Amino acid sequence: MNAGPLPDAQGIMAAIRASWPPSALATLGPFELPAETVGTRRATSARLRPGARVTDADIAAVETSRPGTIFGTIDGVEDQAADLLVARGYGAGGVSDLMAGPVAPLLGDLPPVSGFAHWPPLEICNSLWDDHGNPAPRRAPMFRAPGPRAAVLMRAEGRAAGALYVGVAEGLAVLHLVLTLPQMRGKGVGLLALRHAATWAQAQGADTLVLPVEADNTGAIALYAKAGLARRGGYRYWSKA
Repeated sequence: MNAGPLPDAQGIMAAIRASWPPSALATLGPFELPAETVGTRRATSARLRPGARVTDADIAAVETSRPGTIFGTIDGVEDQAADLLVARGYGAGGVSDLMAGPVAPLLGDLPPVSGFAHWPPLEICNSLWDDHGNPAPRRAPMFRAPGPRAAVLMRAEGRAAGALYVGVAEGLAVLHLVLTLPQMRGKGVGLLALRHAATWAQAQGADTLVLPVEADNTGAIALYAKAGLARRGGYRYWSKA
């Protein structure tokens, strides 16, 4: 399998949204508003329709319709909207790097019993996510994803070491809920988890891994770079103090 050019930020965000969908989307002017108001920012924030232009009145309409809404914009693509948000008193409440890399370099023989892909998630995966800031309501989008999907449970030293969720959308394998237990960090579990995800992705016909990662999470970014992923753009969340 020969990977094509890496996707740009818009392509990555389209795949992230498709693999982590809201229960419904309402359209208000140039914005799409997820039905959910509780959950991850990824699942609840207002997003721009592709190519849409924004006015101050458009933002005001969202504020009236759904007070407290967080907005999201793609750096370099939706800066016109970002500038209007800043002018209305919004600040960046979080920045994500959008990363992508080919599956092929991660393929190869995997250590026995080091991890396995499965669906639906085993209770041990749910417990790990529960205990590390991602309870069931935040995980709900993965059960709505229409494409191939899997949970990957990682094992090391004879016990659970981490978990992740991977779904295929827009031809890309998108990683969410990536977790290595703190006591297992620095032991190669994270890189091995990406290799398990890559092996599963290849079997689904996907040749590229993509994911969002907090821009200040230097440890995770270093891991992804080691696995061959590169930053392809940024995504900002905007909220009022």
